[in-house]
Amino acid sequence: MNNKIINFLIFFLISFSIQGENHPMNDEKPPQMAGPNCHTVKSAYSNDAGNSYKLINKDLINSASVPDAVEFNNRKLIYYVNGHFDKHSIYLSEIVGNGDQVKEIGPIKFDGKIIKDAVDPDVVITDDGKIRIFYYIGLFTKPVIGNVKPNKFYSAVSKDGINFNVEGVVAELDEATDPTAIKINDNLHLLALTKSTKQEIIIYESNDGKKFYELSKLNGGIPELSLSENGKPELLFQDAEGILKMESLDNGKSWQTITNNVLEGDSKGSASPSVLRLNSKERLLFYFKAEEGCTTSPTAYLEDKNF
Repeated sequence: MNNKIINFLIFFLISFSIQGENHPMNDEKPPQMAGPNCHTVKSAYSNDAGNSYKLINKDLINSASVPDAVEFNNRKLIYYVNGHFDKHSIYLSEIVGNGDQVKEIGPIKFDGKIIKDAVDPDVVITDDGKIRIFYYIGLFTKPVIGNVKPNKFYSAVSKDGINFNVEGVVAELDEATDPTAIKINDNLHLLALTKSTKQEIIIYESNDGKKFYELSKLNGGIPELSLSENGKPELLFQDAEGILKMESLDNGKSWQTITNNVLEGDSKGSASPSVLRLNSKERLLFYFKAEEGCTTSPTAYLEDKNF
């Protein structure tokens, strides 16, 4: 196996690794991973301020991964990675019904272009009423040649939720994926990244939401940052027992467990939670699960299939 193929497989493993699994690689048998074509986005509902959720749709969006939801201009929107081989990019749908249905809008654009290698969306509303998206650009559609470190995470802003203007790099970290961010107040923003192969979450802080600096670390899977009813940072991530919920009383420096599993009846294998607050008590939770036995070839998303 030549070095170019080895580099690509290593990058594929890091980018598509979920739940902290570390898959060894050898020359005889390529690793088997469940990429976004194997994932299904699901939705759940809570009426107790997010302490417990019940599944409401197990097939909300098929062949989709890493969802993140937001309310914008009186519409509930959900961003996600489209897992279809010919549509790989960040897509947008509108949440309709009671959170148990969606209506596809289509791919979003960065500086006028659909970026097929953009993944892991996380969105917040800015003070001036725009959407800011945090995301990661990998190398899924093109071969990986040479050193791919560090992974770079970007932000972009939009007036309509579809067309985004890129602001630039907000953080860099080797082997990291899945950004999530919140604004605590005018002078404090938090960003979290994950190293899935090490089951490690790294928390960053910023005074402007554009450039972040490392604040703390803890063990865990793909994270979701949100705010509790009393304005304290909350952190959700998949754990051995399900989706664990933590809270910080010191703005992200340290964390304490609130609930070991907020998702009733569908917690095993669930990943990448996203919380959408409806009111003081009601919330929607979006997450994905991989189809059992489904695998993705490391070259599945390459534009040049002869690589």
